[in-house]
Amino acid sequence: MTGDLFVENTPAGRPPRSWDFFLTIFLLLLLLLLTAIFVVLGFGLSVSALPCADSSVACNYGVISAGTLIVLIGTPLVAIAGVVVTVVWIARRKISFVIPLIACAVAVALFIIGSYLVDLAVP
Repeated sequence: MTGDLFVENTPAGRPPRSWDFFLTIFLLLLLLLLTAIFVVLGFGLSVSALPCADSSVACNYGVISAGTLIVLIGTPLVAIAGVVVTVVWIARRKISFVIPLIACAVAVALFIIGSYLVDLAVP
């Protein structure tokens, strides 16, 4: 009687892949760690605009703001999208370790682009 309450919903012919699941979880944790580090460092990007307080230095505040926003908003959005897509792919039993790996690479690229823009704006 109690066995009738549980229904297993696995696609036929696809056994669960434990190596993919554990690697995906590890990469998701790495993605969340990178995102936290980049957001903290993103708040520090505004500190690089301190030389702009001197009246003799001409800074481009729009580029500083754009670079900071790329880091502060872009990396968490990539992390959220990476987590959502990965969970969907795990539920569908597809090989899913590639998604957080790509999201990590995109988050690193966004941080590099944002910090480069801030460096360009401050002479």
